[in-house]
Amino acid sequence: MPIITVSLYSGRTQREKDRLAEAITEDTVKILNLAKKDVIVIFEEKPHGNWYASGTRL
Repeated sequence: MPIITVSLYSGRTQREKDRLAEAITEDTVKILNLAKKDVIVIFEEKPHGNWYASGTRL
C-alpha cells in the first residue's frame, strides 16, 4: 500500500486537491498494478514563509 505525501503551499482549493489526488491515484494504480483502494494520498499544506531553497525564502 503506497502512501504518497504531497507538500505544497497552503491556499489550494479542495477541488484542486481532489483532482490532484485522483490523478496521482490513477497513475499509481497503472504503474504499480494496484487496486485504487490501496493508494493513500496525503496533503501537507505549509505557509509560504516556511519554504526555503538554497537558504533563500521562496
